[in-house]
Amino acid sequence: MKEPKQTEMRPPRHDQAFRQQAVRMWKQSGRSAELTARELGISVFQLRLESSDSKEVLQAENERLRQELARITEQRDILKKAAGILSEPSHSGMPGLKR
Repeated sequence: MKEPKQTEMRPPRHDQAFRQQAVRMWKQSGRSAELTARELGISVFQLRLESSDSKEVLQAENERLRQELARITEQRDILKKAAGILSEPSHSGMPGLKR
């Protein structure tokens, strides 16, 4: 006796208008993508992928973070050099003090 073939459970396919409305709803609500996606019954990944500017936003954020990292790394290096200079023993007891 053969068992009936089970059909695969696929997530529902949403049309373009639904996906655009979902992104609009997410952006205008000010709530998290996770909460909005859960309410609409879609994957948070689908919601973020549908966001037309998501790639550009991520690239801009990545560039901003790289610039900030470079600035902070430069500040750290300057502070390391200053700490090295200030920790050097001097003949007069105070660095930079001349008698």
